[in-house]
Amino acid sequence: MSVKRAARFLNRIIETTIILFGIIVILALVQHGTGIFTPILREFSNRMAQAERLLDKRTMLGISSGMIVFTLASLLFPLFLRRVNKAQYRVNTLRGIISSVVFFFTQMLYSWAALKSRLHMFASMALAIIATLVIIEFLSHLISNEEEVSFRTDLLSAASSGLAAGIVIRLIQIAAAQL
Repeated sequence: MSVKRAARFLNRIIETTIILFGIIVILALVQHGTGIFTPILREFSNRMAQAERLLDKRTMLGISSGMIVFTLASLLFPLFLRRVNKAQYRVNTLRGIISSVVFFFTQMLYSWAALKSRLHMFASMALAIIATLVIIEFLSHLISNEEEVSFRTDLLSAASSGLAAGIVIRLIQIAAAQL
Protein backbone atom coordinates (compact mmCIF):
# COMPACT_ATOMS: atom_id res chain seq x y z
CA MET A 1 0.00 0.00 0.00
CA SER A 2 1.13 3.50 -0.68
CA VAL A 3 -0.30 5.43 2.24
CA LYS A 4 2.09 8.36 1.62
CA ARG A 5 0.79 8.76 -1.93
CA ALA A 6 -2.81 8.59 -0.70
CA ALA A 7 -2.04 11.17 2.02
CA ARG A 8 -0.43 13.53 -0.51
CA PHE A 9 -3.45 13.13 -2.75
CA LEU A 10 -5.85 13.91 0.11
CA ASN A 11 -3.77 16.95 1.07
CA ARG A 12 -4.03 18.27 -2.51
CA ILE A 13 -7.79 17.66 -2.47
CA ILE A 14 -8.14 19.50 0.86
CA GLU A 15 -6.05 22.45 -0.37
CA THR A 16 -8.03 22.67 -3.61
CA THR A 17 -11.32 22.44 -1.70
CA ILE A 18 -10.29 25.25 0.65
CA ILE A 19 -9.27 27.47 -2.28
CA LEU A 20 -12.50 26.75 -4.18
CA PHE A 21 -14.55 27.35 -1.04
CA GLY A 22 -12.80 30.69 -0.58
CA ILE A 23 -13.54 31.70 -4.16
CA ILE A 24 -17.19 30.70 -3.76
CA VAL A 25 -17.48 32.71 -0.53
CA ILE A 26 -15.95 35.77 -2.22
CA LEU A 27 -18.30 35.43 -5.20
CA ALA A 28 -21.28 35.00 -2.85
CA LEU A 29 -20.28 38.14 -0.95
CA VAL A 30 -19.91 40.08 -4.20
CA GLN A 31 -23.34 38.84 -5.31
CA HIS A 32 -24.88 39.70 -1.97
CA GLY A 33 -23.37 43.19 -1.99
CA THR A 34 -23.79 44.13 -5.65
CA GLY A 35 -26.19 41.67 -7.28
CA ILE A 36 -23.87 41.54 -10.28
CA PHE A 37 -24.59 37.86 -11.01
CA THR A 38 -28.40 38.17 -10.76
CA PRO A 39 -29.03 38.15 -14.57
CA ILE A 40 -26.81 35.10 -15.02
CA LEU A 41 -28.44 33.24 -12.11
CA ARG A 42 -31.93 34.18 -13.37
CA GLU A 43 -31.13 32.85 -16.87
CA PHE A 44 -29.70 29.66 -15.38
CA SER A 45 -32.81 29.25 -13.22
CA ASN A 46 -35.09 29.76 -16.24
CA ARG A 47 -33.24 27.14 -18.28
CA MET A 48 -33.35 24.71 -15.38
CA ALA A 49 -37.11 25.35 -15.03
CA GLN A 50 -37.56 24.35 -18.67
CA ALA A 51 -35.62 21.15 -18.12
CA GLU A 52 -37.57 20.50 -14.91
CA ARG A 53 -40.89 20.68 -16.78
CA LEU A 54 -39.65 17.95 -19.11
CA LEU A 55 -38.64 15.78 -16.16
CA ASP A 56 -41.69 16.48 -14.00
CA LYS A 57 -43.45 13.19 -14.72
CA ARG A 58 -42.78 10.69 -11.96
CA THR A 59 -43.06 6.93 -12.31
CA MET A 60 -43.66 4.36 -9.65
CA LEU A 61 -41.52 1.24 -9.78
CA GLY A 62 -41.96 -1.73 -7.52
CA ILE A 63 -39.65 -4.66 -6.94
CA SER A 64 -41.17 -7.95 -5.88
CA SER A 65 -39.51 -10.66 -3.85
CA GLY A 66 -39.73 -12.85 -6.95
CA MET A 67 -37.63 -10.29 -8.82
CA ILE A 68 -35.00 -10.41 -6.05
CA VAL A 69 -34.87 -14.23 -6.13
CA PHE A 70 -34.64 -14.22 -9.92
CA THR A 71 -31.81 -11.68 -9.80
CA LEU A 72 -29.85 -13.66 -7.21
CA ALA A 73 -30.32 -16.87 -9.20
CA SER A 74 -29.12 -15.19 -12.39
CA LEU A 75 -26.09 -13.85 -10.52
CA LEU A 76 -25.14 -17.23 -9.03
CA PHE A 77 -25.98 -19.53 -11.98
CA PRO A 78 -22.88 -18.67 -14.09
CA LEU A 79 -20.61 -19.67 -11.20
CA PHE A 80 -21.72 -23.28 -11.70
CA LEU A 81 -21.04 -23.38 -15.45
CA ARG A 82 -17.86 -25.09 -16.66
CA ARG A 83 -16.68 -22.64 -19.30
CA VAL A 84 -16.91 -19.43 -17.28
CA ASN A 85 -13.89 -17.57 -15.96
CA LYS A 86 -15.13 -17.25 -12.40
CA ALA A 87 -12.56 -14.62 -11.36
CA GLN A 88 -13.45 -12.43 -14.32
CA TYR A 89 -17.16 -12.99 -13.65
CA ARG A 90 -16.76 -11.85 -10.03
CA VAL A 91 -14.82 -8.72 -11.10
CA ASN A 92 -17.41 -7.82 -13.73
CA THR A 93 -20.28 -8.49 -11.34
CA LEU A 94 -18.61 -6.28 -8.75
CA ARG A 95 -18.31 -3.54 -11.37
CA GLY A 96 -22.01 -3.85 -12.09
CA ILE A 97 -22.88 -3.65 -8.41
CA ILE A 98 -20.67 -0.57 -8.00
CA SER A 99 -22.40 0.94 -11.01
CA SER A 100 -25.79 0.25 -9.44
CA VAL A 101 -24.77 1.77 -6.11
CA VAL A 102 -23.48 4.92 -7.82
CA PHE A 103 -26.70 5.08 -9.82
CA PHE A 104 -28.84 4.65 -6.71
CA PHE A 105 -27.09 7.35 -4.69
CA THR A 106 -27.00 9.84 -7.55
CA GLN A 107 -30.70 9.28 -8.20
CA MET A 108 -31.46 9.65 -4.49
CA LEU A 109 -29.43 12.85 -4.39
CA TYR A 110 -31.12 14.07 -7.57
CA SER A 111 -34.58 13.44 -6.12
CA TRP A 112 -33.73 15.28 -2.91
CA ALA A 113 -32.22 18.23 -4.77
CA ALA A 114 -35.13 18.40 -7.23
CA LEU A 115 -37.44 19.10 -4.29
CA LYS A 116 -35.25 22.03 -3.21
CA SER A 117 -34.43 23.97 -6.38
CA ARG A 118 -32.90 23.59 -9.79
CA LEU A 119 -29.65 25.10 -8.52
CA HIS A 120 -29.51 22.48 -5.74
CA MET A 121 -30.14 19.78 -8.34
CA PHE A 122 -27.33 20.95 -10.59
CA ALA A 123 -24.91 21.41 -7.70
CA SER A 124 -25.73 18.03 -6.16
CA MET A 125 -25.11 16.19 -9.40
CA ALA A 126 -21.79 17.98 -9.87
CA LEU A 127 -20.91 17.17 -6.25
CA ALA A 128 -21.81 13.50 -6.75
CA ILE A 129 -19.53 13.26 -9.79
CA ILE A 130 -16.66 15.03 -8.03
CA ALA A 131 -17.05 12.95 -4.86
CA THR A 132 -17.10 9.74 -6.90
CA LEU A 133 -13.90 10.72 -8.71
CA VAL A 134 -12.15 11.72 -5.48
CA ILE A 135 -13.10 8.44 -3.76
CA ILE A 136 -11.90 6.39 -6.73
CA GLU A 137 -8.63 8.34 -6.91
CA PHE A 138 -8.07 7.95 -3.16
CA LEU A 139 -8.70 4.20 -3.29
CA SER A 140 -6.38 3.92 -6.30
CA HIS A 141 -3.57 5.50 -4.31
CA LEU A 142 -3.95 2.89 -1.57
CA ILE A 143 -3.06 -0.09 -3.75
CA SER A 144 0.19 -1.07 -5.38
CA ASN A 145 1.50 0.77 -8.45
CA GLU A 146 1.13 -2.35 -10.62
CA GLU A 147 -2.58 -2.70 -9.90
CA GLU A 148 -3.41 1.02 -9.70
CA VAL A 149 -4.21 1.65 -13.37
CA SER A 150 -6.39 -1.44 -13.71
CA PHE A 151 -8.18 -0.73 -10.41
CA ARG A 152 -8.83 2.91 -11.32
CA THR A 153 -10.06 1.93 -14.79
CA ASP A 154 -12.45 -0.67 -13.35
CA LEU A 155 -13.94 1.72 -10.81
CA LEU A 156 -14.19 4.64 -13.23
CA SER A 157 -15.97 2.50 -15.81
CA ALA A 158 -18.37 1.19 -13.18
CA ALA A 159 -19.10 4.66 -11.78
CA SER A 160 -19.48 6.12 -15.27
CA SER A 161 -21.95 3.37 -16.14
CA GLY A 162 -23.98 4.19 -13.04
CA LEU A 163 -24.06 7.88 -13.88
CA ALA A 164 -24.86 7.17 -17.53
CA ALA A 165 -27.67 4.80 -16.49
CA GLY A 166 -29.29 7.65 -14.57
CA ILE A 167 -29.15 9.92 -17.61
CA VAL A 168 -30.45 7.20 -19.94
CA ILE A 169 -33.37 6.47 -17.63
CA ARG A 170 -34.23 10.18 -17.43
CA LEU A 171 -34.14 10.45 -21.24
CA ILE A 172 -36.39 7.39 -21.59
CA GLN A 173 -38.82 8.91 -19.07
CA ILE A 174 -38.86 12.17 -21.06
CA ALA A 175 -39.48 10.28 -24.32
CA ALA A 176 -42.25 8.20 -22.72
CA ALA A 177 -43.91 11.35 -21.34
CA GLN A 178 -43.90 12.90 -24.80
CA LEU A 179 -45.70 9.92 -26.36
